[in-house]
Amino acid sequence: MKAITQEITEELLAVMDMYQRIARQLIDQLILETDQPDRTEILAGAYHLLSNADVIQGEEELTGNWYFDVHGEAYRKMI
Repeated sequence: MKAITQEITEELLAVMDMYQRIARQLIDQLILETDQPDRTEILAGAYHLLSNADVIQGEEELTGNWYFDVHGEAYRKMI
């Protein structure tokens, strides 16, 4: 088994940071650009309340042509 070099470790950490920034951007867009019924709670961190709400501007996608599908929504509604 090969050891992971410092260079690879730094590259992996940079990719993880980039993933986190993109995920945060998309979550923020989803909250701000859709008609989320539980917006106040979601903004406070209750991301499990995110739903496939309508885009406020009547579009089918978010700014930047991002499409979304909130996973687990059907399960949450069954509870």
